[in-house]
Amino acid sequence: MIIPKKAYAKINLYLEILDKLPNGYHNIFTVMQKISLCDDIILNINKNISQNININCSDKNIPADKTNTVYKATELFFEYITGAGFSRPDTGITIEIIKKIPTQAGLGGGSSDAAAVLLELNKYFDFILPERILIEIAAKIGADVPFFVKNINCAVCEGIGETVMPVDIDLTGYFCLIVKPVYNISTKQAYDDWDKFKNAERGMQNAELKNKIRNSGFQIKNIRNDFAELIFSQNNNIYEIKKYLLKSNAVAAELSGSGSALFGIFDDLENARECRDILIQRNDIEFCDIFDFLC
Repeated sequence: MIIPKKAYAKINLYLEILDKLPNGYHNIFTVMQKISLCDDIILNINKNISQNININCSDKNIPADKTNTVYKATELFFEYITGAGFSRPDTGITIEIIKKIPTQAGLGGGSSDAAAVLLELNKYFDFILPERILIEIAAKIGADVPFFVKNINCAVCEGIGETVMPVDIDLTGYFCLIVKPVYNISTKQAYDDWDKFKNAERGMQNAELKNKIRNSGFQIKNIRNDFAELIFSQNNNIYEIKKYLLKSNAVAAELSGSGSALFGIFDDLENARECRDILIQRNDIEFCDIFDFLC
C-alpha cells in the first residue's frame, strides 16, 4: 500500500530557553506556527515480507540510515507495538522523502517528516497506539516532533517540547517570507554555545507574558528568539538579512529556531515579493520564497 503525506515546516514565533537539565536537554517555552512549505513523504507498506525499513531521500546529503529521524520514528513505532504486547507485523516499510524544506535551518523539516510517518503508521495499523504514547515516542526523536504529532497549526510547546497546547493567533492577511542563507547551523552546537553565551538577564523567565500567551493567544509584537543575539554575533550576514527584511516593510522578522533560516511577516504581498526578488540575487542565499500560514 502506498500512502502519500505532506510534512509541513514550522517557524518559532517565540522561543525562550530556560534551564538546562541533567540529561543535557533544555527546558524551553516556544510558540510554533506551521507554514505551507512542506516535504513530501511516500510510505510504501508491504505485507508478508521481511521486516526491513528502507529510507530513500531526494537530498543525498541527508543520511538514510538509523540516524535519520524517519528511520528512528519507524523503528520506535514498532518497538512500542511489541512492548505493548502486540506482535511485530510482518511488514516491510520503504519511505521516500522528497525534501523541499531546507536542512539545518530551524524549520523543523526532519522533525515534521518523523511525525508524519508516526501518524500515518498509527493510522494504517488502526490507531494501535494512543496519542500520549506517540508523544512519548516523538519526544525521544527531537524537541519539535511532539508539536507535529499533535497535528495542530499553532501551539505553545514547553518542557523539552513534549507539552503541547493549542494557542490562538490571527494571521489572516499575512504572508511568510522564508530566507535560508548558505550557512548551516547545528542545533546541538547552538545549545552548547548558548550555555556559554547566556547571562542572568537573558535567562530570566518572563512569567507574566508567557501566561498571557497561554491564556489569551499570541500577538506578532511579542516575537522573540533567545538564539538570535547569539547567532547574529557569530554571523553578521544573517543579522544583515533580518535588517533588510524589516527595511522592506516586514511587520516583523526573526530567526527561526536555532537558524540559520529567518522569516519575515508581511501584510502586503507585493512588498514580500519585492524583498524576495532582491534577496534571492545575493550570493549567500540558498533558499528564499513566500508561504502561507496554516490556520
